[in-house]
Amino acid sequence: MPSRQVSRLSHYGSPEATAVTASESEADLGSPGVVGYSAGEATRIGPESWIRPRLRTLSEAALSELIATLPYFDALGLFEMFRKMPRNKFASSSNADTPESSDSSSSKSPPSWTPLPAQPPSPVRYNLVGSLLPPASNPMEQELMVRHPIAYPILMPIAVKSLPLEMLLTPRKPEMLGGRLQLNDVNSPESAEALPTNSNDDEGLDGWCKNLSHLSRSHINLLHQVDITCWTELPIPNDVAIRVIALYLNNDYPVFPLFNADLYLKDFSQNRPYFCSRLLVSALLGWACQAYTSLHPKAASWSSLFFLEAQAQWNQLGYHESVTLSNISALQLLCMTAVTHGQDELALMFLKKGLELARIMGLLNVDPQSQSASAWLQGYPDWQKAASYTAWGIFNWASLFALHYHQIEVETPPRLMMPGDIDLALAGQEGVATTLPEDVKGFRAMCKLWTIFVPVARIYYGPDLENFLNQTAALEYVEGTYRQLLAWADGLPLQLVRQPGSSHAVYLMHVFFHAIVTDLFRPFLRCPDLSSTPLQTFAADRANPWAVYHVSIRQMKRLLLSYRLEFQLEALSVIWHTGVIYVANATIRTDYHNKDEMQFFVNLCVAGLEELFMSYKVFGFITKGFMRMAIRQGSIEQTQVRRVKRRLKDTEQRFVTDDRSTDEIMARWMVDLDLAVTDSVGAQGGRLANELDRMSEIASDEGE
Repeated sequence: MPSRQVSRLSHYGSPEATAVTASESEADLGSPGVVGYSAGEATRIGPESWIRPRLRTLSEAALSELIATLPYFDALGLFEMFRKMPRNKFASSSNADTPESSDSSSSKSPPSWTPLPAQPPSPVRYNLVGSLLPPASNPMEQELMVRHPIAYPILMPIAVKSLPLEMLLTPRKPEMLGGRLQLNDVNSPESAEALPTNSNDDEGLDGWCKNLSHLSRSHINLLHQVDITCWTELPIPNDVAIRVIALYLNNDYPVFPLFNADLYLKDFSQNRPYFCSRLLVSALLGWACQAYTSLHPKAASWSSLFFLEAQAQWNQLGYHESVTLSNISALQLLCMTAVTHGQDELALMFLKKGLELARIMGLLNVDPQSQSASAWLQGYPDWQKAASYTAWGIFNWASLFALHYHQIEVETPPRLMMPGDIDLALAGQEGVATTLPEDVKGFRAMCKLWTIFVPVARIYYGPDLENFLNQTAALEYVEGTYRQLLAWADGLPLQLVRQPGSSHAVYLMHVFFHAIVTDLFRPFLRCPDLSSTPLQTFAADRANPWAVYHVSIRQMKRLLLSYRLEFQLEALSVIWHTGVIYVANATIRTDYHNKDEMQFFVNLCVAGLEELFMSYKVFGFITKGFMRMAIRQGSIEQTQVRRVKRRLKDTEQRFVTDDRSTDEIMARWMVDLDLAVTDSVGAQGGRLANELDRMSEIASDEGE
């Protein structure tokens, strides 16, 4: 029997499809019958052979009521029966039997569903519509959705006509464009006017912050008091510096806090050196100015300037001056900036130096026999809070670094209380009930997630992966880890359940969860025997590594689409690239079941990467690396490759700070995730990007 192409979308997600045979679909629906509900009473609808003739006599209103009130999978079964019926027979019987079809009904409200158009849609449009329908899910997916609905919510369908396809599939452009700021102009009076300012700083900041829905009022009030000239000699306008930091606090900080924002902003606004420092301010602006570049390209030069200033400040510090919490946070911001500037060796150096300082201070990678920071922090609540945020922040960032570079530098989690524990302990001592804010709950959940990930990373990114996979207990260990991940998701507070209006941290936390799950089972997919080996602690049929991998990919597709629909260009967090890369890897393969859907995701991922390139230099190479993969898999046309390369060339001009700017981009991120299991060097974004450039040079030479 030929396969039937159907698909699922969640209430906030991505188009995706699963090819199933008609017999498989009907088996999943629980024959011999389905349960229907009408007017609050349950009635037994007989087998399909009994139902099908009666569908022809149902009015549109009755059919709509059944589909709306039946249990989810029964409604899908009914819908499938209706789809298999000849359209003209249903239409004729419906028109004959229902008053709504008469001419006299023209003045009444339209029916709750619209009949198919007289002219069929174009083939591409029709297939895309088909790919957005919910599929009959496999038993493993059903079990996960029922038993673990926070990690695997039911994916509800979305009408294709409701999606802004042009906006989704092409990179959005910032409203404000302008020329680059020359490095040799930074000391001139004009440089302070290079970025737009507002004559009334307070009104301008309040207006700016209205668009930053996850920025707290207390943080806005503290930002009003900041005088940036107290912290840097670079002539950045005060209101621009404040806007940049506000954007960081709204977008990136909730995902990877590297310091306690309350303590930092108090010192930052009052010019105190305890939880703030010149180095930390420069490092923060070096990182955060990149995000502002999507709104104004000249901010790219400020990122380079503050990045250089922070490096100079670090190099001037002596050993004893360097061992501070603020400096550990600053080093991680320098690491992050080096990554997005495409300077991977420098990034790794900053990461290792920060981890070394953290070990010296007893925050992280502390030997079990050694004394942790708890000893010297005892009795100082503010310092305990600051140390907790710094220790767990660097741990989380080092874990994400490992996920993308397949290089693990962190050894053990911090031996300190998690963020929020101090507040709960102090409230308990005073007998006061307290509830942690959503951002703190999110940070704590991230800490627990990465704590589960690190032991796996030490195996997978170490030298003994093949030996591990050859052990008979390997899959048992992986399944046990997956159970830990599911238990983590089941325990999330309701504020961290993904839904429209969720913060960056909530969306990306779920992306990280599914990225870890797919990487957990990825090595087993290379071997058909291992990929189909049953998992022992699940009841569903076909519960195996292949099924878990694809169920998580479906969830990640939804997260990717919903994130891009939810956040405007100025509100994107760079860290959402994780979802882009993982979805891209899953959908560009030659054996992908729906070519139209594959093309949809190729365009979606390329558009997302191009938008990130507007702010972050390295994504030019990552985009090229992805296109090289797509060419290899035959999932992108050469005309599209040339069009994207032209746009990349135009965008890269904003990163040219002067005529001598020739920094080499490394981009050692793992872009081809399947290849990375066996060839980590060949899977790097920079390597793939260079291959694409060489292909273009060869094609150019042959054309001459």
